[in-house]
Amino acid sequence: MAYDRAVTRGAGVRVALLFAAVGLPGLALAGSPDLVAEGERWWTKSPDPANPVACATCHWDPGATRGWAASFPKWKPLPPPGARVMTLFQANAEAVTRHYRLSDPRRAAATITAYLAAQGAGVPPSPGMSAGQPVFPKRLRALAASVERGRALYTRRCDACHRVGDVARTLTAYPRVVGDRVESLEEYVELHRRAPILSWNSQATADLIAYLTEELPR
Repeated sequence: MAYDRAVTRGAGVRVALLFAAVGLPGLALAGSPDLVAEGERWWTKSPDPANPVACATCHWDPGATRGWAASFPKWKPLPPPGARVMTLFQANAEAVTRHYRLSDPRRAAATITAYLAAQGAGVPPSPGMSAGQPVFPKRLRALAASVERGRALYTRRCDACHRVGDVARTLTAYPRVVGDRVESLEEYVELHRRAPILSWNSQATADLIAYLTEELPR
């Protein structure tokens, strides 16, 4: 998902009105320079002096990573039992937990998500597929099944209060800055209505976001 489109003051007002309409709180728009800059720092420098390998050590070419954000949600072929459909934030959290050994990966994952989305500004969404990479039908079928699970979940738990088209259009507002913290959509879903509903790292949350991504205007 692309987060860094230039937003005029008037567009910001329209977005704020949209959030009010669907019950989302006020926020700093995603893709802000500070958020993206922090994500770039996490991307380029490991926080562990004993393990200096950073994301950019292997993924150093911006041309190769430009389409990553647009390709999510997608099936991540992790070692069993971790392989599943993931959002970009979830995949980043898994990666920084494994490589950076962070006990709480969420802020790093959220800012890296913003950074990758900024890199991919203008790249059309293509869930499950990355430009220049092979297409795996089995993974696309897994993503399609995720979308259908998300559709059923949304109908059961969200549709009574929120029109899906309105909510889908808010996807590009995440990650966002709320007060002094960074919040991903996955975390917002978990704490919606001030009660844990769906864990930020769950398959169900990925399914829900896969469905919302499918509903984005093309």
